[in-house]
Amino acid sequence: MRSTSILLLLTVSLLLALSFTMLASAVMMESRFSSFVTVQATAIAAGAAIMCGLWRSDYRRWLQWHWWFYGIAIVALLLVLSPAGTYRNGAQRWVFGIQPAEFAKVPLLLTLAAWGSRFGPRMRFGGTVSTLLWGLVLPGLVIVPFLGLLYKQPDRGTMMLFGMVTVVVLLLSGMPKRFAIIPTLLGAGLGVHFYNSSKMVRDRMDAFLHPELFPQTTGSQALKSLAALREGGLDGVGLGSGVIKLTIPEQHTDFILPVIGEELGLFFTLGVLVAFVVILLCSVRIAARAADVEGRLLAGGIGFLIACQAMINIAVVTNSMINKGMPLPFVSRGGSSAVSMMILIGLLLSIARRAPETAAAPRRSGRNPFETSELESLPAQ
Repeated sequence: MRSTSILLLLTVSLLLALSFTMLASAVMMESRFSSFVTVQATAIAAGAAIMCGLWRSDYRRWLQWHWWFYGIAIVALLLVLSPAGTYRNGAQRWVFGIQPAEFAKVPLLLTLAAWGSRFGPRMRFGGTVSTLLWGLVLPGLVIVPFLGLLYKQPDRGTMMLFGMVTVVVLLLSGMPKRFAIIPTLLGAGLGVHFYNSSKMVRDRMDAFLHPELFPQTTGSQALKSLAALREGGLDGVGLGSGVIKLTIPEQHTDFILPVIGEELGLFFTLGVLVAFVVILLCSVRIAARAADVEGRLLAGGIGFLIACQAMINIAVVTNSMINKGMPLPFVSRGGSSAVSMMILIGLLLSIARRAPETAAAPRRSGRNPFETSELESLPAQ
């Protein structure tokens, strides 16, 4: 597993280096250049320190406290909606300069992994009613507070991401595939509700289908993003030489990939895609060799969340999906996003560090996975 950990670390480090370089290029003409670069560098340094600490620690200790982290995340999301929250660009998602929804990804995955580990046998071997109750209804109720608070902000993209991650982890835990149709239909119904109840969603859908009809408004980002990618060609126009990037709204956050495409070209753009495939494959290998069920579920959930978020961002900037306002992991500017992603990588490295030498099958018992005897039974490599 050491080679997998090294490959994972190298890939994340390259993405962070690219992030810092492209951020400096994207905002080089702005008065906030120094502030943006300093804040991002501080966030990356803090995230790296936390990641190293988690790597050295035992991930099962953090799983023990998952309900505490869950409660803290709920309180933080409630604070966002209080007078202390900050309203910006049509949404209220920040409190004291922090975006709690980014950090809520960690307790979401810890809670789902702990749940799947403990109640997985009831999902697989129980009757239809028992499987539906423990495999979908009860964990669904656990996730509903997250989704409700994200709905109020609103942060529809993160809502969608949380829903998909929940379904995937429950499937890995043993939920029968046929039950996945229920959250799928609920998600489709929620999408229809968003379309009918929000003019912004309707405008974004129109711009997604026909961006050329809205070149100065909702279609602007997509058109300029595609123009930047075309302008870059194979080799790019050169680092710092991009012109179209200066006209793309949010080019340093959600639309950082077109800046890469314009200045560094197609090969670097495809390199970013390959990097996320590598992260996903590393997480799959770590999950397959994890020491226990909770480690397998946590690693699988982390890999899917990072890859899915990257896929959504890339689909948006290439106008293959309606605009969701979601950052590209490790690359987009955003201190909360950078730190939360590195926390997840730290947990993934901790799981890899404690994997046995041989790929023994994960334990599948239904008893409490957090007992001291289990925690101490697997030595660190």
